[in-house]
Amino acid sequence: MRKLNPAWKLLTLIIASLIMSVTYNTRLNLITAGICLLVTVCTPKVNRKLLAFSMIPFLIAAFGMFMTGVLFPSEGVQQGVEMAAFGQRVIYANSITSAMQLASRVLVYGGLGMLFAFTTNSMDLIMSLMQQFHLPPKFAYGILAAYHFFPVVRSEFGTVGTALKVRGIKTLPFSPKRLLPMLVHALERSESLAMAMESRGFQEGRPRAVAFRVAFGWIDIAFFIGLPAALLVGRFLL
Repeated sequence: MRKLNPAWKLLTLIIASLIMSVTYNTRLNLITAGICLLVTVCTPKVNRKLLAFSMIPFLIAAFGMFMTGVLFPSEGVQQGVEMAAFGQRVIYANSITSAMQLASRVLVYGGLGMLFAFTTNSMDLIMSLMQQFHLPPKFAYGILAAYHFFPVVRSEFGTVGTALKVRGIKTLPFSPKRLLPMLVHALERSESLAMAMESRGFQEGRPRAVAFRVAFGWIDIAFFIGLPAALLVGRFLL
């Protein structure tokens, strides 16, 4: 997965997500989510603990969607075979089927998202968007600067908190006494970054060379055609 062109991989997974958004096949959703997670786990240099932790919100959301579909079904599914009585609510077989469809859709979105997030390098993605999809450099470098700026903000937040503790000042995590100094330091860092880009000749409208080329080949075309085609075939076979 790491050898695929990041921009075309993103486009392919977006198309796959659109196909799954109109798919009401629980089996296909679960199989797709399982395959995506299996491929992600088998990809080298993937942090499996972080992957498992990142899937927790999707599992919670899937469980919530399942319980919502079971306990609060629409009028159209309140028919069919009565399965059980849950308190004062009656659970129907159609309600469980609809709830499984909703829950499995959340899981398949999580699987597709994790597949992209854990197998894609941010620098390669931006360079690919510039080279294959002609993203303007001002947006590309702006996105990269913002992406790499988050660790700086987190570091400043911790530094300000430590300084306040040393001075014996007790504050809440989101107190203005802690946020304002952090924002001031972050603005200073952003100004330094802008000056550094200008000093290195970054100007809008000027032709620019690239440090490396992101490859695009037959494997990207095969993935772009193969994944949506497999999902469409699965809609009719499963």
